[in-house]
Amino acid sequence: MVTIKDISKVSGYSVTTVSKALNNYPDIAKRTKERIIGLCEEMGYVPNSSARSLKTAHSYTIGVVFEENTNQGLQHPVFSRILESFKTKVEKEGFDILFLARSMGNQNGSYLQHSIRKQVEGILVLCADFNTPEMEELYHSELPVVMIDFNFNKVTTIISDNETGVNQAIDHLVELGHEKIAHIHGELDSYIGGQRKELYEKRMAYHGLDSREEYLANGTYFSKAEGYTAMQKLMRLEDPPTAIFCASDLLAIGAIEAIKDAGMSVPEDFSLVGFDGIDLGQLITPRLTTILQDTQAMGKFAADNLLTYIDNKERVDQSGKTITVDTHLIKGDSTKPLTKR
Repeated sequence: MVTIKDISKVSGYSVTTVSKALNNYPDIAKRTKERIIGLCEEMGYVPNSSARSLKTAHSYTIGVVFEENTNQGLQHPVFSRILESFKTKVEKEGFDILFLARSMGNQNGSYLQHSIRKQVEGILVLCADFNTPEMEELYHSELPVVMIDFNFNKVTTIISDNETGVNQAIDHLVELGHEKIAHIHGELDSYIGGQRKELYEKRMAYHGLDSREEYLANGTYFSKAEGYTAMQKLMRLEDPPTAIFCASDLLAIGAIEAIKDAGMSVPEDFSLVGFDGIDLGQLITPRLTTILQDTQAMGKFAADNLLTYIDNKERVDQSGKTITVDTHLIKGDSTKPLTKR
């Protein structure tokens, strides 16, 4: 099946320009629109106007784009809780949820084409990569879209208050007397990984502390295994940190395992703070000190906004609306006052 990316390649225009032309944006020249629409007809592309027809009648179906890199799928400890809250709300309003399959050899076409065929009325995006041409096509379509944990200027975003959360984590460790605070971060090209690292460095500077290069360890996809490997790197340092702020609870849990396997303990040898507030972090020993994300509120806000957009019969200008959800510090047993070494 022909995708918008194929049209872009043949026409020589960017994916964004093609999307805007198909959606009749006023900032695209008439000749450009005619050229792109003509190519769509020649190549058999399904035009976005099909999505507009969905506004005339309810299908009572909401699409979900769900991609994550840890291979946990619906068992992902954060996304699963957001999805459950979202599902509970939309089902009360009579809507069904349809997971939109990733295009495989063009069998399903793009997410937009799949959405048109299945007649979904709106889309929730929980995604590892928000910036692909296929996703941009979706954002520029007539369909309302709400996304989790990413900031894009065309759609509504539901996001945790990362700045307050990171500040809470660093402040807690500083109050306990720690100055050599390392950070196990996520993929820096990702929105969350990059943002939490920048906020860590900013808060360290606020306290007059150095965010030393050797104290930065890459946890890439926020997994337990990567937390384990990152902590091993930090323990091998000639001057190791006394505390570690981890960008996710799974990274922190992996780090705790690495510390135990090295014959040391938490918090006697290292204090650790995670980020997420997943159930597993409160069941392990020591119980994890962490920053709690209100996943129930995130799912509910996503549902409320998407349902509002669906009820609006005209094209919705979401204008990059961002809804920030509060975070909270949960004090567990993985941190303690610094004992001078």
